[in-house]
Amino acid sequence: MTIGLVGTDHTRAPLAVRERLALDGARGDRLLDLLAADARIDEAAVLATCNRVEVYVAAPDVAAALDRAAAHLAAATGTSEAELDPLLTRHVDGDAARHLFAVAAGLRSLVVGETQIVTQVREAFAAAGAREVAGAELQFLARSAVQCGKRVRRETALGAADTSVSAVAVAAAHRRLGGLRERAALLIGAGRINEVSARILREAGIGSLTVVSRTPEAAAQLAARWDGMAGALDRLPQRLAAADLVISATRAPQPLVVADSIVSRAPDRPLLIYDLAVPRDVDPAVGRLPHVELADLESLRAAAPRGDDAARDGVAAAWRLVDECVAQYVVERRVRRAVPLIARLRAHVDSQKDAELARTLARLEHLAPQDRDAVALLAHRLVNGMFHHLATRIKVGASAPDAEAYLSALTFLVDDGPTPL
Repeated sequence: MTIGLVGTDHTRAPLAVRERLALDGARGDRLLDLLAADARIDEAAVLATCNRVEVYVAAPDVAAALDRAAAHLAAATGTSEAELDPLLTRHVDGDAARHLFAVAAGLRSLVVGETQIVTQVREAFAAAGAREVAGAELQFLARSAVQCGKRVRRETALGAADTSVSAVAVAAAHRRLGGLRERAALLIGAGRINEVSARILREAGIGSLTVVSRTPEAAAQLAARWDGMAGALDRLPQRLAAADLVISATRAPQPLVVADSIVSRAPDRPLLIYDLAVPRDVDPAVGRLPHVELADLESLRAAAPRGDDAARDGVAAAWRLVDECVAQYVVERRVRRAVPLIARLRAHVDSQKDAELARTLARLEHLAPQDRDAVALLAHRLVNGMFHHLATRIKVGASAPDAEAYLSALTFLVDDGPTPL
């Protein structure tokens, strides 16, 4: 079985297209159902974030499986295959693993090194596993990628800084407003992104913090954690009027903030709005209002810092670690493919041993029970000792680049088919 991926991200698809490809809720479930029902696809998982949508598959004919996955992605999102195909990238086997490992490490994020993606990778593959769409092959891939992402955060300079779109937005607001200590911030949405936003705003010394959400309980919990106030969305115009800075990150299918939501602003009190959602929470027309400055993920990408020499060294070190992790994954994956063969060989050897031991003990009924037990123990120890060495050598051979031919030859030893003349 071979793994592969087909998908797109912020480097290939503009924000307007990524909005149409958003896979939250029912559309994501529909795509997993389509993938699960396809006979060409043995396993599948979908990684969908604000900046990427990728379908991972495992199948004997991975090229055909990727074609089907691309067709299902188009169907689930209401996009034509002709329109979608130029935006898609495909990777197979080791290249697919390297891509996912780099994603989990934050190296392919809109803000390089961002911290949330490793959790998103883990949750995406876990969700596919819970629906019995992703099996052992993709679960092993995901576990390896998550471990790599954690190592990058732990062992390189990418783990030293708070890198996220929330951090970019707060830093931009701090520069534009000349500080945040006397300013009021409004967070729309109480999910993972604004959890980070709230923390960074407090660390930056924000004057006041208000959280609103379609789920008042979630808003109250987030506000309580960061010494803020909470509310529902029903008084959004008044809350916008009281704010200097807005960060919006919800999963709403339609814009929550439109031009009519904004009251007139004085020239000396501009309103900064950072829309971190896909689909966007804020109608682009809001950015054309006087004294209102709107930034979405596309403009934040352009504003994201490129990093100094130390940051570039951290990125280089992270890529080296990713390549090390991928090499280890490739070897471990080969060894994993030998495990069923080892189990079959062990079962064959044990059946032969048990049959021969039974015949031998039948001829030794004159022995005392403890002597018969000693004969049986001898047989078990001899077989276990020899088989341990055999299994170890099989795993060594399975880790070699020519493992396919090696394992095929060994499979012949335990197959029950006719012996060729």
